[in-house]
Amino acid sequence: MEAFLSEYIDRLVDPFINPQKRIFLGYLASALLIAIFIQLIAARAMLGKATSELFSKRVWFSESARADYSLLLLNQLFLTGIAPRLLSKLVVATLIFEALHIWMDGRVILWPTAPGWTIGVMFTLVLFLLDDFTKYLVHRTLHRWPVLWCFHKVHHTAEVLTPFTVYRTHPVEAIIFSLRSILVHAVAVAGFLFFFGDRAELVTILSANIFLFLFNVAGSNLRHSHVWISYGSAVERWLISPAQHQIHHSIEERHYDQNFGFVLSVWDRFGGSLTMAEANKPAAYGVEGETASHNLITLYFRPFREAANCLFALCQKVLSKMKTALSFARNRWAARSSALLLLCLGALPFPLHASELNIYSHRQPFLIEPFLNAYTEQTGTKINVVYASRGLAQRLLAEGDRSPADIVLTVDIARLYSYADKDLLATVESDVLRKNIPDYLRDPDNRWFAFSKRARVIAVSKKAEDADGIGKYEDLADPKWTGRICVRPGSHVYNRALVASLLHHLGAKEAETWVSKLVGNLAQRPQGNDRAQVKAIYEGLCDIAIINNYYFGKLTTSDVPVQREWADAVNLVFPNQAGRGTHINISGGGVAKHSKNKDEAIRFLEFLTSEDAQKLYGSVNFEYPVNPSVELTEELKSLGAFKEDDTPIANIAELAIEAQKVIDRGGW
Repeated sequence: MEAFLSEYIDRLVDPFINPQKRIFLGYLASALLIAIFIQLIAARAMLGKATSELFSKRVWFSESARADYSLLLLNQLFLTGIAPRLLSKLVVATLIFEALHIWMDGRVILWPTAPGWTIGVMFTLVLFLLDDFTKYLVHRTLHRWPVLWCFHKVHHTAEVLTPFTVYRTHPVEAIIFSLRSILVHAVAVAGFLFFFGDRAELVTILSANIFLFLFNVAGSNLRHSHVWISYGSAVERWLISPAQHQIHHSIEERHYDQNFGFVLSVWDRFGGSLTMAEANKPAAYGVEGETASHNLITLYFRPFREAANCLFALCQKVLSKMKTALSFARNRWAARSSALLLLCLGALPFPLHASELNIYSHRQPFLIEPFLNAYTEQTGTKINVVYASRGLAQRLLAEGDRSPADIVLTVDIARLYSYADKDLLATVESDVLRKNIPDYLRDPDNRWFAFSKRARVIAVSKKAEDADGIGKYEDLADPKWTGRICVRPGSHVYNRALVASLLHHLGAKEAETWVSKLVGNLAQRPQGNDRAQVKAIYEGLCDIAIINNYYFGKLTTSDVPVQREWADAVNLVFPNQAGRGTHINISGGGVAKHSKNKDEAIRFLEFLTSEDAQKLYGSVNFEYPVNPSVELTEELKSLGAFKEDDTPIANIAELAIEAQKVIDRGGW
């Protein structure tokens, strides 16, 4: 109870101290100054008279205004309880972000050379326009749909307008607008992150969208006030003035359903609902033809009764039209549908209750589909996959025990470690997994498991004869390679894991020196994926690159002839064969903590370590098997066998944060 009360008080205070809210004290102060100026200049009133009119008791202490204040208190109490149960912007943004990967079949970063401030301005503008347009649409819908008007009418029963009238809303309307805000922000955030990456930052003043900040400072609170301010017809074709919104509240019939806009009036102009301000303000505000009630019980509960009556009348109208048709078709429809159902059931080649698995995957669909198809063919289990390059851990956290996920599949030990660290994976007891996966390739607590290995190798141009002597990662720090090395950004999980392994073997000082010297030897700014590094060697931009072995394998068998030429231009070096061995990373996964089908999920993980699946990793993806009893495929033999670094992969994960610090200090 104490926590609830504390949150309620915070919600009451927040609108006054949060610049993202309309009645922020700073915006109220600016509105007051503008109102005084208008009264002094336009109305030619003396200061005393101007202030007395602005703070008139008949306005601020009217029955209508007192109802506004009471609704503010009660609505915040209501929303304190309901807000945590609404979908969060993060959850919706994550879902949209994941869906974009599926719809677009991958991800392409647009305009990568654009400066961050340009993307920031674009993001801020798009969010502002999308937010304002959807407010217009929802507002217009609240007026046009009789059921929704029953709730929105509460706002229009205000007979006196003050800045606090903005909070004179029914909780149902408050929920509708909250859901609208969640969806709009989620769409904008997910879309810009998908197409522009982390350059999409909001341009703000005092943490508020700069466009809304300027609108609020310019006197947005005067929209709900008795101060009549018109911008003139030239401006009001683009921006809604306080006077135009006051017209929206007018009881005069000619003003009905006019000026739905919030900031921009262009939506009303296109929708045919724009009315310019006139010389005089409306005679009265409220709902024409109804006796206004400012009783809180009436304001809260009458809309439900009226909405129910609307729905009942609508249902009666629909049912009356359907009654004759339904009675005529009922018997025939029932007979035919029953026969069709029996026919379908008899024709099914599998049980109705066949098992299903839901997989959350960071691995791209084309990389895991061969395994899913093979398992389905073997067991009949239906498999559903949600794919996203990022955000799945946050989604699992948000879903909690309601999550449908049974399995998590990902690449890189750091991501697996993160899932375990967030307590999102279940402990698995399986003799098969213990037998097929060496200790150093699985979690000590059996929450995650490696299913394939990928070697972090060095690609060397066949034209660079002096590069034949490279045998270790450490050799890349030699100054003789200045301007001859290409590599993707150091913050990528593959390179972060490599630096973590160097930290483990060499210590912090030597690892940091290595990163610094490697950066000094780069031929170009770190960019692109591992395929792009091989292409850069082919094009003569550099002679040496660090890549994962499976990228090279994919290039050798590519359907694009020029990509095979890229691969033919390089030789692969498996580093540190005379010492600790080549650094490896993994693809892996685990059973989701709240899986509803854990036994089937464990069987799927066991299948991934079987001989058939392990050979698929090699033949399809050029990834090395984790099961030591499985022989290398011909595809992997063509790349070469190698001695691997058998450091417990969990140790590499534990050093990931420190590795990122080393990368940042080295400027990689």
